[in-house]
Amino acid sequence: MTVHSYRTRALLVAPIRLLLGLLAAGAAVLAGAAGRSAVLAFVVGALGITFVIFNDPRARFLQRDVEPLPLPAGVEVAPGWRQALAATFPSTVGVSVLAIVALFTKPTLAALLGGVCAGLGLAALISLARTDPGLYVDPKSSVVYRR
Repeated sequence: MTVHSYRTRALLVAPIRLLLGLLAAGAAVLAGAAGRSAVLAFVVGALGITFVIFNDPRARFLQRDVEPLPLPAGVEVAPGWRQALAATFPSTVGVSVLAIVALFTKPTLAALLGGVCAGLGLAALISLARTDPGLYVDPKSSVVYRR
């Protein structure tokens, strides 16, 4: 069985999301979005998604107090690149694809979506302080383990 570290995933996916977000905002300006509008859209997207992630009202109804299982012996931890790649699906890839599509019709929307992508990265960085470094997940079964 191969597991992923919650903390490592967040640490490795954050710069990917931030870079993709900045690239989308830059591409939006090059595609014709007004500079101030693109910056405002980027900031609104980044702060908006970060706020929603940490204040999701649905969380009250989805409270799951599941105790992590002990990490079994002989478990392999996936390499960092594989953890980062897995963490980009579907959110980062989906938002980035939408931003690319928006570049052709609504460049300011592409900047907003770039902000959303960067906000996902910002949320990953903020979550590092709260994440137990001993938590691992089996990506196939979503079972959580503690080392």
